[in-house]
Amino acid sequence: MKTIEVKSRFHNYPIYIENNLLKSLRDYLDVNRFYVIVSDDLIPETYVNLVREVCENHLFISFPSGEQSKSFEQMERIISIMQDHNVTRDACLIALGGGVTGDLSGFVAATYQRGIDFIQIPTTLLSQIDSSVGGKVAINTEKAKNSVGNFYAPIMVLIDPLTLNTLPERHFNNGMAEMIKYGMIYSKPLFEFIESNNVKNHLEYLIEQSLLIKKYYVENDEFESSLRQILNFGHTYGHAYESLYRFEKYLHGEAISLGMLRVCDNIDIKSRLESILNKFQLPIFDEATEEMLLPYVKKDKKNRKDALNLIVVNEIGKASIQKVIK
Repeated sequence: MKTIEVKSRFHNYPIYIENNLLKSLRDYLDVNRFYVIVSDDLIPETYVNLVREVCENHLFISFPSGEQSKSFEQMERIISIMQDHNVTRDACLIALGGGVTGDLSGFVAATYQRGIDFIQIPTTLLSQIDSSVGGKVAINTEKAKNSVGNFYAPIMVLIDPLTLNTLPERHFNNGMAEMIKYGMIYSKPLFEFIESNNVKNHLEYLIEQSLLIKKYYVENDEFESSLRQILNFGHTYGHAYESLYRFEKYLHGEAISLGMLRVCDNIDIKSRLESILNKFQLPIFDEATEEMLLPYVKKDKKNRKDALNLIVVNEIGKASIQKVIK
């Protein structure tokens, strides 16, 4: 088992990475506690049952899968169900699933009765290496992604890499976009390892390496005032693609792939990036123009009153923040 400790101003929390962890949940959860288990309607029933069997006292809430569920409507629905069942502040919410589940459930946990504990059990590659760690929780509006949210740390993150065996190939590749991003902004060795290896033979190692990079940025700038913004390489335009197409055309990682290429001016780096994205069937072209994307780009959370903050990579493994005057 791999253990990574993340330091947070809320509280430090562990990330546990272990094959078959879902079958050993009694080693991690307080079986006497009341849990609210939140999951989307497409997660394999096997995973849901493993969690429900351990949590003897629990309330299970399901919601429709997809980015559209990161909404005020679903947030209010989940909270209303919790209120109907008289869930109190000493309960703990478990987010079981992918990034949408973690973001939505975490925001519910952050706001319900001014905050209750929550645990992340991510079951997709994207959520295991990115969204489950760092305490970002949010919902979308029609005008912008993640525009209503908070920072709220989980009390632990439980990762079972074997859940990726049931992940559709498109969703696995979706997560690879974020792993490629880590290589681009911080680790040339990671980028080159992904280039030259069958990643599915090294998943536990790659998940750990990705999370160590995420840990570095989160611990040094938890509330994203400066350094942590670098984690958003490709996200300014990526979120714009998602919003332009109303979260229907691209998965998050697919949009980020397009976003990374959009801000990549170095011909050699762009060629290598296109090649590695092609390896995982990630998109490298979209017909949307700058004029179509700009209204959404201007709503990016990194922006300030007089400038757009773009993350750029001029050398693989090194990134910087570039101010573009509006």
